Amino acid sequence: MIILLGETAAAREICECLNNRGYKLLRMQTWTEKTCLHTPSLTIDASPPSSSGKFASLRRWCEQRGIPYLRLERPETIIPKSSLIYSVINWDEALLRLEQRIDLLYKKRGQPVTVFVTTGSHQLETVVRSSFARFARFVVRVLPEGRLVQKCQDMGIPPRNIIALQGPFSKEVNRVLFKFYGADIILTRDSGPAGGTDTKISAALDLGLEIILIKRNKANTGLIVNSVHELLDWVDLNIERNT
Repeated sequence: MIILLGETAAAREICECLNNRGYKLLRMQTWTEKTCLHTPSLTIDASPPSSSGKFASLRRWCEQRGIPYLRLERPETIIPKSSLIYSVINWDEALLRLEQRIDLLYKKRGQPVTVFVTTGSHQLETVVRSSFARFARFVVRVLPEGRLVQKCQDMGIPPRNIIALQGPFSKEVNRVLFKFYGADIILTRDSGPAGGTDTKISAALDLGLEIILIKRNKANTGLIVNSVHELLDWVDLNIERNT
């Protein structure tokens, strides 16, 4: 049995491919030690970077039992040098930087600052419930899933500010969306070129927008592969089917 973590497009692709190849899979979105009734032969982590801490206890559980923990990690984006880009190392630092930039722009313009959020819904509530939210308008781009749209609405984000689309997007599409919604600041994570980070940055810079970019967590995450193809090859070489 293989445990597969994540709700990403890559996780769905991995699930389909492994099912077609005859591997037994258990999809999981949360984990406690009681969840595992049987010891898996492998754990595949295809969750987004923001979930790295969420599964840290599972990674340690696997290490203690000698179970391979295979992490799909997209290559980092080559970031151009620009005074408009504010690179931060974690979510807390992103919130602090966002507060500073919103405060400055609001005082300068005297009107709400539009923040275009592409980090998903996982930690979104800490933004919309923040003390500086009253000076901002948040436009969020999430996966086209009803529960995610509802989650955003439950936080108080109006439907007109929710974009339910699945990327990655071209530079042109990003540019049109940023301009249409009147973005001032782009809040995003480095999900690598495969996740469209490069096209988001390029489009934002063309429009002269500020970018708050959350860099990768460098914590130990077990075995690393950089593509679905590489991951499937590793599984075929190391894991028996129907186990």
